[in-house]
Amino acid sequence: MTEARNFRNNAAFTMPKDSLHKVVLHNRDGNNTFGFARQTEFSDEITIITREGKDQTVPLSQLKAVFFVRDFKGDPQYQAVQFLNKAPMSEKLLARVRFADGEVIEGRVNNGVGLLIETGFYLWPSDPEDNNIGIFIPKSAIADFSILAADH
Repeated sequence: MTEARNFRNNAAFTMPKDSLHKVVLHNRDGNNTFGFARQTEFSDEITIITREGKDQTVPLSQLKAVFFVRDFKGDPQYQAVQFLNKAPMSEKLLARVRFADGEVIEGRVNNGVGLLIETGFYLWPSDPEDNNIGIFIPKSAIADFSILAADH
């Protein structure tokens, strides 16, 4: 199975770290930067080798996204298949949270951008007999987080 096919078919796929990857950095200002990256995990910035052979470091705060590509040309006319666009949007997700002290709780969380960008989120326990009606969880207290399923 090729790397690209494996990437599409396996959500747990990780980019190999021992090779250069073609990347297109889509900047928030609408410009693109083309190059090669060894980096597959990011914190504050990405360093690439430009097509001209120069190192360039770009803060992630300036980027819309880092695209790992097959070819720099791409096809602007290509319409990606989005088979989920007709699926009903679920307002809640079933999630599991593991805290740094080892405690694990499961419940429902809101399905929205707030889950990604806010400093914390509410979880409503899945056990109807639980004493807790709702729990606000600061993200800094989380050791692990998993989405289990959409709550329909």
